[in-house]
Amino acid sequence: MALTELQEQKYAIIEQRLGETEHAQAKLDWEVWTPRLIGALVFCLLMIGVLLVPFRNLQPGVAAGKSMLVVGGVVLYGMYLLRFRPDLLRERRKQMFFGASILLTASIVYTISVVGAEQAPELLRSNITPEAVTPAFFFGLLLLSGIGYAVVFDQRFALDGLLFNAGAIGTVLLGTGQLQPVRLALALIGALTAVLFTRNLRSRYRLALVGMTGGVAVSVLLFALYLLGGDSVWLTRVVGHPMELLLWMAGALVIGAAVGVFSTFLLPVFERVFNITTDLRLIELLEGEHPLITLMQQRAPGTWQHTQNVATFTKRACEAIGANALLGEVGIKFHDLGKMVRPEYFTENEPDSKLLHDRLSPMMSALIILSHVSDGVLMARKAKLPRVLEDFITGHHGTSVIKYFYYKAKENAVEGEKIEEGQFRYPGPKPQCRESAIAAVADQVEATARSRFAGGVSHPDDIRDMVHQAIIGKVLDGQFDECGINMSELKIVEDTLVKSLAGMYHHRVKYPDDPEKQKRKQAVEAREKYRNELAKRRERILTQ
Repeated sequence: MALTELQEQKYAIIEQRLGETEHAQAKLDWEVWTPRLIGALVFCLLMIGVLLVPFRNLQPGVAAGKSMLVVGGVVLYGMYLLRFRPDLLRERRKQMFFGASILLTASIVYTISVVGAEQAPELLRSNITPEAVTPAFFFGLLLLSGIGYAVVFDQRFALDGLLFNAGAIGTVLLGTGQLQPVRLALALIGALTAVLFTRNLRSRYRLALVGMTGGVAVSVLLFALYLLGGDSVWLTRVVGHPMELLLWMAGALVIGAAVGVFSTFLLPVFERVFNITTDLRLIELLEGEHPLITLMQQRAPGTWQHTQNVATFTKRACEAIGANALLGEVGIKFHDLGKMVRPEYFTENEPDSKLLHDRLSPMMSALIILSHVSDGVLMARKAKLPRVLEDFITGHHGTSVIKYFYYKAKENAVEGEKIEEGQFRYPGPKPQCRESAIAAVADQVEATARSRFAGGVSHPDDIRDMVHQAIIGKVLDGQFDECGINMSELKIVEDTLVKSLAGMYHHRVKYPDDPEKQKRKQAVEAREKYRNELAKRRERILTQ
């Protein structure tokens, strides 16, 4: 009965904490929304400024109409994020990148179609007049934007983002009286086709092939429109000879390939400017031999092996709940960098590390263990690793307590001495994303399983009980209050980790003894006894 009441109290505490977390999430956080609203207002002003250039002979009605189109587009984009992609609302730097790309595209289109046509030299004017702005030009801009969105965000957002970008281009051309929907649609279809082939990008060099794919799509559409014929078809009115059509098609292929190659050099610049970590950057860190990982293998081989196991567990758990498995795997690879500073004080590197800690006070030992977090952050920043990886370095322990040394300090405390729990807590912050929360659990259960189940698992439920207690302990300690993970996802994480650990520390069945083993043992013992007696007999004969 007492055990049931204890369990009910524990679940009541969990429900209370989850309720507080859900209430905090439902409450409007003005610290988050204020910069977003200011950013939207700044974007509207800049976009309106682009549309009203060169600010001469402005008509109030035209200015009001353009302003309404811009504000309506921003509101529509905000509703899209709230309805379909609320996770992107907190990605402030990515939203800055998206807004900058829209402004840059609109500015280029406006400059080429209006300002450039009026002020260009006579020899170049025929090449940049509105009639000469071919779908290949729009295709190049949209293709570059689509590749950028697919790499920075994801493939789904890239498809949606291209629609907003095309809408911005259409708004610019509509204001200048140069909107030709067929040309814009042709370029948009080519860019959308290229984005469909950006899935599973494993290197930046594949971006050139992605651009070629979009160029092929535009070429096929050009050929189809040419075959339609008739005065009502735009392409037939512009292209009068098959050779001109071939040049247009070849131009689309060249522009597609050129944009793909150009994006391999341009995207790293955007990553640096906006401080964005893309999946391509993570892949480079995962597949390349980073000097810090090589150094860890040399200085702290036990820690390196530990990170390999935890990375596998984290990857599987992230995949199970739909989180970014690549981010989780790479984050874990670098989460224990700080242990390389004093590797001998950690059990996985030195089994006799307890002897070292026995010579120190519990507080000093705790300081050494705590320092591996701050040391890891310093090493990551010096190596210019993506800032998102710091969440794994600080978040895999969060603000948890080093219980071993805390309890040891309380045992050794003299009468009247007060031991503060805060002195034995990690500095934090707590995990800020689901991936780092999963990494925190995987890190703890792997270390616990390595010490508890080294000789095998005596009962199949031992692993599940251990993982469950680890998760509940972190929930009660408030370690998941800032990462957005919920209990249903934690249940899936628990099941995944149990399966992963069971594959490594599976329950060992006791095999029956070989019935002939005892007979062989008795025969060996009898033979040895006979040899010993024979040796003693010979010794007695020789000594007589």
